[in-house]
Amino acid sequence: MRRFIAILSAIAGTAGSAGAQDLNLSGMVDLRLVAPSGQMSNMDGGFGKLRWGDGRGSPVIPDLAAAVLRGSLGLTPELRITAEFRYDPRQKTTIDLLDAYVRYRPVSTSRWRWSVKAGAFFPPVSLENTNIGWTPEWTLTPSAINSWVGNELRIIGAETMLEWRGDQDRFEFVAAAYGLNEPAGTAIDAYGWTFSDRPTGMLDHIRLPNANGRNGPATYSDPFRQFDHSVGWYTGISWERPDIGRLALLRYDNAADPSAQDATQIGWRTQFWNLGASTEIGPVTILAQFLVGSTVVAPVGGDIGRTDFWGYYILAGIERGDWRFAIRFDQFATRETALDSAVKGDEHGIAGTAAVTWTPRKNLNLIGEVIAIDYTREQRILIGKTPHVTEVQALLALRVSF
Repeated sequence: MRRFIAILSAIAGTAGSAGAQDLNLSGMVDLRLVAPSGQMSNMDGGFGKLRWGDGRGSPVIPDLAAAVLRGSLGLTPELRITAEFRYDPRQKTTIDLLDAYVRYRPVSTSRWRWSVKAGAFFPPVSLENTNIGWTPEWTLTPSAINSWVGNELRIIGAETMLEWRGDQDRFEFVAAAYGLNEPAGTAIDAYGWTFSDRPTGMLDHIRLPNANGRNGPATYSDPFRQFDHSVGWYTGISWERPDIGRLALLRYDNAADPSAQDATQIGWRTQFWNLGASTEIGPVTILAQFLVGSTVVAPVGGDIGRTDFWGYYILAGIERGDWRFAIRFDQFATRETALDSAVKGDEHGIAGTAAVTWTPRKNLNLIGEVIAIDYTREQRILIGKTPHVTEVQALLALRVSF
């Protein structure tokens, strides 16, 4: 932690000595008390759906969930650089980069406005994850959909956006081209949907289930790799009106060659449709999202494997003074087609999440959350467990921001 603080101070000092006139620094430290699930977490090589499980030790765990620094530097009124760093001793590197990009958005006096950004950033999929560190606004743990997006997807390329602003309606058109995300799809095939508020850092890797190695050495996926000449893309459109809400549709395709591979990784052709909507009914905010897609692998000399996946959630939240309350319902499923697999990675399940946030001061939040997941995954028999299980995790978080 001392090293992280020293780096933050150095960044601020360097920017100041360079004469930066528009430097914004913000940060967040998240401390947790955790009553973990009784199943071994996927982060420890199990098939558990939650971030904390019985592979982590004691019944109640004090933990540093994250320490994040966000810096945004305006070089000109139109040009801005943004980056987010996270401190976490459990990462492959103690300090890692979550995203870093430059955005150019010229001033417009007409109804049309355009912008372009380039670097490494999250795709515009989530309606939940709008806070620093790509954390959700209403809960501690994001939905299954956005947990997966944070786990395996990052856009390393360029995105352009065209915006039309009417008197009430606003339309946005977005398109992007990117690379270095060919192994994306490995994790959702290996252990299905999960629920975690820890997006993968740019230098980190993803632990795969121990059962995949049949009790051999731990195996990992490096999601941000490139070993063919394909270019991934996404394109989308959204409509927003203040008195109604927002509706957004996006098509994503990493265009990976499913037969490409290097020494340790294999390409997975991953593509999906995402539909998101938000509105307000009186004092209640409603968020809803639906994602459906597939990932395919076809290694040279091996069998073709395909995993189809879908999920959705509906969230309702209300704010009353210093208090904020939210509930969310998730449903999710995967279906695997793999000729060389005796036990398929099929699963289906539901989850319920309830969260309460108290904000006694502007930069201080106390958040409690309970999440319960009821699901069936056939591969659990590989570790001597019944396919059907219910997991429950309770969290209490103290978040200090600046």
